[in-house]
Amino acid sequence: MKADIAYWPAALRLDQAASYCGLSVDTFKDVCPVKAIEFTQSTRGHRFLRVRLDAWLASLDKNDPETGSVRRTIAQMVYGPSEPIRRKRRLS
Repeated sequence: MKADIAYWPAALRLDQAASYCGLSVDTFKDVCPVKAIEFTQSTRGHRFLRVRLDAWLASLDKNDPETGSVRRTIAQMVYGPSEPIRRKRRLS
């Protein structure tokens, strides 16, 4: 779906948010900790802020020394915890 959209809106529907993250809707629902904001009381009015999705995706980056020292992969989020990957922080 990414190729079909010329730009990504700031607030995404569930299907758009899943596509933006490169996940199926079901996997997105299972693993994404970002909560939708409510424009209306209907579930059709729920939107995911792109900036929050970007922050979540960046937090999964194992190459970033600034984010936490314990990482979980998407597979661990879907299929349950296994031994967490521990990283040493770089000393400045």
